[in-house]
Amino acid sequence: MKICIFYTSPKLGDIILQLPFIKAISNYYKTKVTLCINSHIKIKSILENQKYISNIIENPFRRGRFFFLDILKLKQDLNKENINYAFILEKTKGPAIACKLARINKIYGFGIGSQKYLVSNSDRLNKNDLRYNYTEQSIKFLNNLKISHNFTDKFIILKNENKSNFIKIYQHLPKPWVCFAVDSTEVNRIWPQKNFAELADKLFENKLAKTIFVINHENHIQYFQEIVKNSKYENQFINCKSLNRSEIIHLIDVCEYFVGIDSGPSCVAGALDKKTFCIIGPTDATLPRFNSIVKIKSDIYDYSREIGINRCGDNFLQDNSEVKTIKVQKVFEEIKSHLQDKE
Repeated sequence: MKICIFYTSPKLGDIILQLPFIKAISNYYKTKVTLCINSHIKIKSILENQKYISNIIENPFRRGRFFFLDILKLKQDLNKENINYAFILEKTKGPAIACKLARINKIYGFGIGSQKYLVSNSDRLNKNDLRYNYTEQSIKFLNNLKISHNFTDKFIILKNENKSNFIKIYQHLPKPWVCFAVDSTEVNRIWPQKNFAELADKLFENKLAKTIFVINHENHIQYFQEIVKNSKYENQFINCKSLNRSEIIHLIDVCEYFVGIDSGPSCVAGALDKKTFCIIGPTDATLPRFNSIVKIKSDIYDYSREIGINRCGDNFLQDNSEVKTIKVQKVFEEIKSHLQDKE
């Protein structure tokens, strides 16, 4: 039996949140799986070293005139791997078409929209399930297939030699090392940089940090500059804008703990089983997340509300006025409390 699992989103956090389901399928069938991902994610070197993954297929999954070119290339890759079982952790039809062309025996997918004509499973999701977050959709999909899963494992394990090499680069910096992730492509998730600066000062002054690595996109250098400008300890920050995604994952792994907004790096920290303090604004704090993630949420937002048209975005604020209500002192107390419990 050779299994391929598909997830086509180009977002880092999205694929990381699917790892519990990918590992669950691997465990259920007692075999490593081939994983097909979007080539824009650029973490192939990390994922292919996981014990439950045998190989990575990358594909750009473009739309429009390039759609069928990418599907034909995927069909060729599947034939090379001799895949006979496919699991598509989303409703997209592209991978299902490629699987049909590759004459794969069993194709399991959400079965929503035109995909329903291409999959083998009769117990499918329905349009009402689109109201749910992608993670919740995958939970229902695996439940329908009677495949159990959990969020308690360590889903990303890095090679010790790579970890040692990374530590050597920064060994001159005082510990404890802490990682901040401060930016997002979605402005409504961003906690103010002045808040991060104030939080950093509290951590320094209480000896809960001596060096803070700041993850921010190279196009958002102003975020790092704003934090440093507003801190009393400007020489204790390291700008990580030049690190690639694999290097960022290694950095998170060697830090004592992680503090960030609800974004890809926070998901990575959770998958590494790193103590993670996630500052959650408009995204739903009730959604399933890795067990190592401490969810710090707004006191004024009703996360227990009934599911609307799409509780993951359509009825959320388009600015960061909500996440701004999360006070620095609250975040600091959460960090301090959990670190003391760890001792």
